Amino acid sequence: PLQHGGCLAVGLSAMGTADKQLYETLKNILFNDSAIGGEAAAYGIGLLLLGQSRPDGWTAEALTELLAYAHDTQHEKIIRALGIAAALASYGREEAAETLIETLARDRDAIIRYGAMYTIGLAYAGTGANGAVRRLLHVAVSDVSDDVRRAAVTN
Repeated sequence: PLQHGGCLAVGLSAMGTADKQLYETLKNILFNDSAIGGEAAAYGIGLLLLGQSRPDGWTAEALTELLAYAHDTQHEKIIRALGIAAALASYGREEAAETLIETLARDRDAIIRYGAMYTIGLAYAGTGANGAVRRLLHVAVSDVSDDVRRAAVTN
């Protein structure tokens, strides 16, 4: 519980700064593969990277590494939190988030596709972009997972 709160506090206090040293600290906690601590570390990373996803910077490598870890871990809490972390990192990025959205949306794991729906929602938040709405509506009626369809509708 203490580690959980600490990870969330670090993410909140450094929100949007993309501090690489803090990222490494949170990543080390995430890689301990503890469901509770790892979930909080993933949320903390998402808050730390809020709106900072860049296709050419270290954050792109970080998101690739986090997605690879999402495939390696057995903890659904961690996978779901990593999907939300990717969404938070893509906040307000619109077209710059398209590569990440495509990668997440085409994944075979429903929990990662769930994260893709939140990535679309946060990347295009407040824009009313027709393409994003169209994509969410398509998934809302076509995905095999109830959770993914629900996430598409709520975004």
